[in-house]
Amino acid sequence: MAYFMKPNPKWANLKDCGAFPCSGPLNVLFSFWDTKYSRGSLLNHGKDFQIISNNTGLSPYLDTCEPHSPMNAYICKSNSLGLIQFESLDEDKKDRGMQPVFVSLNGSMQANKLNSFMDNTWDGFYAGQIRLSRFPALIDGNGGAYNISFTGSPAKKMRFLFNSNNKTAGMTIRIAYPGAESRSLTLNDKTIEPNKWNDEDQMYGPIKQSYCGENRYIGVKNILEFYIIEGCELIIIPRDAIQSLVRMEWSLDAFFSNGGTTSFMDRVAAGLGIHASTIKIVSVYEGSLVVNYEISAASP
Repeated sequence: MAYFMKPNPKWANLKDCGAFPCSGPLNVLFSFWDTKYSRGSLLNHGKDFQIISNNTGLSPYLDTCEPHSPMNAYICKSNSLGLIQFESLDEDKKDRGMQPVFVSLNGSMQANKLNSFMDNTWDGFYAGQIRLSRFPALIDGNGGAYNISFTGSPAKKMRFLFNSNNKTAGMTIRIAYPGAESRSLTLNDKTIEPNKWNDEDQMYGPIKQSYCGENRYIGVKNILEFYIIEGCELIIIPRDAIQSLVRMEWSLDAFFSNGGTTSFMDRVAAGLGIHASTIKIVSVYEGSLVVNYEISAASP
């Protein structure tokens, strides 16, 4: 039917793709539905099927896909395959790199390695050193959890969009951040509240994949988790707050008999030189004594 070219090794230069070739040809998806074949046709992949690139970091790990060497591609029998596209919305989105970026199913050997777009002035004689931080990636929206790992510092503000022929397809996205600043999600310019606090796990409740934008931020580990479905566009924005935890060799009784949360907030505020109103106690529990708290920016 076709031949899927590999990324040209010559693209790995400053004028085009940078340190390694652009990854667009490795993230191509064709979906066929209600297919009819001419009489005597040597091709017959069934009524409904998909053709994807021979992406060595992804395609061999998909249970519903089989290699088809004449096309340098894989033939798949899955209605949950799609493309997830994410990009930086920061002011430096064209001159600060985050690549390579790796998309992998949590707990698997997948490693879909992505590069950013080509230099915006590749038709000229000189390299413009301007490359858009936008990343389209093949992905299976079968309800799994995917880690997106950035080699460079992740953008503060990012847009995510997932497209698939299956309107019920979706997955959980996990992003680990290098800093302690919290993040929020917006949908149609409205902030989506995170899951409720879970006292048993002492963190915000896990993602149950109930609705697009369901999210939680795991403090201390600095991991943002959210659920995205087909056709849903989410935007990550920085939240001017830090989630933290402190463990003390103290009992609950001793803690509360010595001023409890009020005294704790006063001491943290004094130590950091901030107002106590910017500190919120999320939970206090034994083990020995653990206090989860949040520091947010003061209101203007």
